[in-house]
Amino acid sequence: MTFKDYYDALPKRAPMAPKRMFVLKIAKLCKRSERTVYMWIMGIQKPDALVRSVIAKELNIPEEELFPLDGHETH
Repeated sequence: MTFKDYYDALPKRAPMAPKRMFVLKIAKLCKRSERTVYMWIMGIQKPDALVRSVIAKELNIPEEELFPLDGHETH
């Protein structure tokens, strides 16, 4: 499951949208802006190695799966 897959799998509706809560949580965890997190999700940018490891640990998903090196998504 890639980082984008994780985001896409979140429910679309709630008092505060789960996807919005996810972006806020990751932004706060990584000390980055929400815009930066959205860029990671869309694949426009990739987080640095330290941030990738922090996200992988938080989501309990291997870093290599969240952020494939070759640009190919794994499912």
